[in-house]
Amino acid sequence: MFKFKLRENEKVVKLYRQTEAVLFKPALIIFVLIYFPWYFLLKYELAGDYRRLILSWTILVLLYALNEYLLWLTNAYVVTDQRLVMIHYRNLMDKKLWETPLHQVLNVSFSIKGFWQSLFNFGTVEVRVRGLPTEPLMLKNVAHPAEVKDFIWKIHDKSLTKGSLDKQT
Repeated sequence: MFKFKLRENEKVVKLYRQTEAVLFKPALIIFVLIYFPWYFLLKYELAGDYRRLILSWTILVLLYALNEYLLWLTNAYVVTDQRLVMIHYRNLMDKKLWETPLHQVLNVSFSIKGFWQSLFNFGTVEVRVRGLPTEPLMLKNVAHPAEVKDFIWKIHDKSLTKGSLDKQT
């Protein structure tokens, strides 16, 4: 599921994922969807009458939880010594992969918006790339976006100096 091929002499330098804080909303939804039906069925002593229904409901909710976790786990931003790769799954059967050589990076910026992002220090890193004038590559909900931005710039600068050294030899 989570596969992409590295080029010859290419090394993965860093792997980023969305912060765990984005799992708070699905966790809250899962809690509500399991707690309230069980609470009312147990309170009014109806659990025996609706045992199969409530167990089926619980299994469906747990499958939803597994799906949300797998989506969080498989969505990744990979920085190699040659390129930036973004792997995005909208569902387990819908994968989109973006990649750009590091020397094509024009600008890297970040934004932290809202109370939750400020509280948990996560945000969006925008990478402007030559050849994609209207839409930047968006690394959404990454922890410590300022550090991610600085790291991308650092590896970008290394790729430029390495490229200029390769051309001289």
